[in-house]
Amino acid sequence: MKRFYYLYISILIASAQSVQAQQVLTLQQCLDTGLKNTPDFQIKQLEILSTETTYRSAAKEYLPVVEFNSTHAYNFGSVIDPATNNRVSSRIQTDNFGLNASMNLLDFTIFTSARRNKIAILKALADKEATASEYAITLLDNYINVIYTQELLKIQLTQFENAKFNLNRITQEVEIGSRPKSDLYDMQMSYSQEESTLLQTTQLLYNQKLTLLQLMNVIIYRPNDIVLQSITAITLPTEIRLEQLLEKSFAASPAIHSAELNQHIALKETAIGRNKYLPKISAFYSYSSFYYLPLNQSGTQDIAPFWTQVNDNKNHYLGLQLSVPIFNGLKTHRDVQLAKVKQQISTVMLEQEKIKLRQTIEQEMVKKEQSTILASKFEEARLFAEKSFTTTQAKFSSGLVDAITFTSSKNQMLTAEYNLLKANLSVAYADLKLYFLQYNRFD
Repeated sequence: MKRFYYLYISILIASAQSVQAQQVLTLQQCLDTGLKNTPDFQIKQLEILSTETTYRSAAKEYLPVVEFNSTHAYNFGSVIDPATNNRVSSRIQTDNFGLNASMNLLDFTIFTSARRNKIAILKALADKEATASEYAITLLDNYINVIYTQELLKIQLTQFENAKFNLNRITQEVEIGSRPKSDLYDMQMSYSQEESTLLQTTQLLYNQKLTLLQLMNVIIYRPNDIVLQSITAITLPTEIRLEQLLEKSFAASPAIHSAELNQHIALKETAIGRNKYLPKISAFYSYSSFYYLPLNQSGTQDIAPFWTQVNDNKNHYLGLQLSVPIFNGLKTHRDVQLAKVKQQISTVMLEQEKIKLRQTIEQEMVKKEQSTILASKFEEARLFAEKSFTTTQAKFSSGLVDAITFTSSKNQMLTAEYNLLKANLSVAYADLKLYFLQYNRFD
């Protein structure tokens, strides 16, 4: 069993030392890959295409609508002869032709709808950017978790080498009788605990990398195939105030931009509702003609040729139409009131986005300040713990302290290193997030 443990840990150490054989991914590479592969952004792109297709300029809406219609029919029995206006018993073939055209000359709804649809395109673009921004923050959270566990595993592997060395030395000293067997038992217990902790950290790192790859929708890599590059600290101006940071973040936030555009759309919807109170003017034109041919008639009849009849029977109809709304059961009033309510909702949603962003910035600024103070204290504690462990290691090698005291000193140093690592990463994370909220990018 001991040989199995040594073999397993050797594999872990070898894998940690072969980082260069793995694919190194940066935060920006992960973000670019995720934005390219995730279906959410493909859907957003199609939504943009849909709004662009829906949009038509007001000039195009005023283009005339032209229709051509014709009928081909047979009349059986008693009919009116169009030539004589007398009722005859016969069969007649008739062909009717018509060309109709109409166009709006004045319709205020057309102008407002065109403006609303143009804003809808901008909102679709802003929605895509807002989705990308939210995705970037989620990816940053996962990326930081992997970085922390990666660095944690390095610390544990280094300390495990120390544990393996001390276990081998104590085993030899017990065998020659210079150490009590109780020290060996204590070292074996400590070694087993570190081994279990190392296994848990390795499994946690695998699962976190798998979650990150799934978030990026990447299947060409397995978790053990990648290693993440440590994040580069971003130094923000120390004198920057909350008001300045909020001003920049509000201007850069796609979610706030989308909410503002949604508010503009709601204003246009209210205007469209009010336009239903206004008159409309339209023009229309119609051209029609017909051709008839008696079938199976007795006697002789003079039937004019096709084009002669069409030319003789033509008719033109031209006019203007004024439509003034007077009363429609208060439906227009209801639509306007409903649009006003939606406008108020859009205003509240905009304020909600600003509140959420402000609270996020306040929280990250506080976390950064607190983590900076903690990092300074943890660095001091780490230095003390390192000196204490170095002294205890020397005493343990000389047999002046037992294994339990040695293990306790080692655990103190490990705890100090863990705390310092977490505090430093918390500061780097807060800086990255605050920078992203101000500029909507990481670099």
